[in-house]
Amino acid sequence: MDPHEFEHDGTRFEVRFERVAEGWICRIHREGGDTAHVMAFPDAIGFDPSDVRQSLIAGCEAAVAVLDQAPPTRH
Repeated sequence: MDPHEFEHDGTRFEVRFERVAEGWICRIHREGGDTAHVMAFPDAIGFDPSDVRQSLIAGCEAAVAVLDQAPPTRH
């Protein structure tokens, strides 16, 4: 699936999607940053299977409003 780009509070983000056996992994990258927020959407939970792309985009854009305030962690 092609990446999705959007803006939130003047900051640009890119979401990269990866299909895995259990569902979808979404990596949300902030423009100019070297970290990503990783979100998982298990099959049949958290997204509409009839419109997967738009459901994943909506979930990631909504999450940025909350995740944007949290400082990144390093592992």
